[in-house]
Amino acid sequence: MGLSKSQFVDVAQVLLNAPKGAVDKVDIKAMVDYLGAVTGIFTSTDMNYSDKTETASGVAISPVQAAKCFEETVRTQLFAQGVAQAINDCIRENDAPVRVLYAGTGPYATLLIPLLVVSDNLPVEVTLIDIHQENIDAVHKLINHFNLDHYHIRTHHADATLWHPESSQEHFDIIISETMTALLKREPQVYIFKHLVQFLAPEGVLIPQQVSLKAWLTQGENKDERAELLGEFFCLDKSTSLALSQEDLSCFSSCLAIPDKDWSGYTVKLTTDIQVYGDLVLTEGDCSLNIAFNFSPYDVVLTANETIQFDYVAPSSPDFSILFPKAQWQYSDYALPKSDDVGRLGLMQLKRSFQRAFMIKRGERFEVLDAEWHAELVIYDMLALNCAEVTAKMFELESFADFESWVETSTGALSHTKVEAINDAFRRRIY
Repeated sequence: MGLSKSQFVDVAQVLLNAPKGAVDKVDIKAMVDYLGAVTGIFTSTDMNYSDKTETASGVAISPVQAAKCFEETVRTQLFAQGVAQAINDCIRENDAPVRVLYAGTGPYATLLIPLLVVSDNLPVEVTLIDIHQENIDAVHKLINHFNLDHYHIRTHHADATLWHPESSQEHFDIIISETMTALLKREPQVYIFKHLVQFLAPEGVLIPQQVSLKAWLTQGENKDERAELLGEFFCLDKSTSLALSQEDLSCFSSCLAIPDKDWSGYTVKLTTDIQVYGDLVLTEGDCSLNIAFNFSPYDVVLTANETIQFDYVAPSSPDFSILFPKAQWQYSDYALPKSDDVGRLGLMQLKRSFQRAFMIKRGERFEVLDAEWHAELVIYDMLALNCAEVTAKMFELESFADFESWVETSTGALSHTKVEAINDAFRRRIY
């Protein structure tokens, strides 16, 4: 059985007051189902039947996809709490009603509705913007359902990167927008703040207060693996937004120096940390906005004392262009193992091929004769392994023992007869 209206209000109270991570996912799902029943926009709807909108500054996700965001428990909790705290702080500091602008509401006005439904006559003036008329219609249903008309909420069907208030003198104490993905890709968060910050009061607050993008040097994809901070390559906050609004785009380009050290075996990880408001912070592992991006080891070049360049590009689909130092190739006089130098599995050529990949990762270059390469392909073919996958694993793994274990896992146990047949085929092809 679904929630009643009074039960929805009770759960909203828990959402706004519980410690981080202490809200039950079952309660969040119940809230989503309730809001779906009121608005007619359900998270269970196939997203193919709900259209996104392409803008000049990024993609405005579809109403159904926006509704699904509510289901991310910690994300919804911290943003709703951050908005509530910011509003309550402003109320304490101001005699006049607090003016709130919320851009990109989605169908549920997720970040504001919980506070409004649990409160009695907050001194606030609310303006809502969304690019989808379907979302505006849904929000009106929520306003009527929860009897929020006394807030005189104004709604605008508009692109938030272009919208202007009716009066040029109108300014807001709080501007809210959560229109982003991890690493500020694809969606228009940056450009919404770039435009709307001109309507922020001098002492006003943006929510989120800060989105910090950082680069790390790491030896593994697990967030608990030892990682060394390379630095912050972009930060979206009030000061950045104000600079952008004046067409100062210098923050869109940055570079980080690679420390003077041997970074063999390391790769680069990019993270997104979000300070919603005050001490309410979302970090790696909290939600989809904090998913880390790990470069494959063979896609990066980590040359000590060189720099990695970051550029925020392509406004219609925002993303970072990342340029690593050019590889300093040199032909090596290192003697690779011979083809008949075998490992635990007894397969010829594998140790030689793995060591060649290991050295290439470190900037060495080797000539490979056509006959050797084609003979090597015979091995992969008889093992029923994809050449590209084998090559990727050679670059990914740091020890030959691990590589042989991967081969064994992929192929199953290899009989002596099978190994001899593969080795014979290799010899016939190379010799």
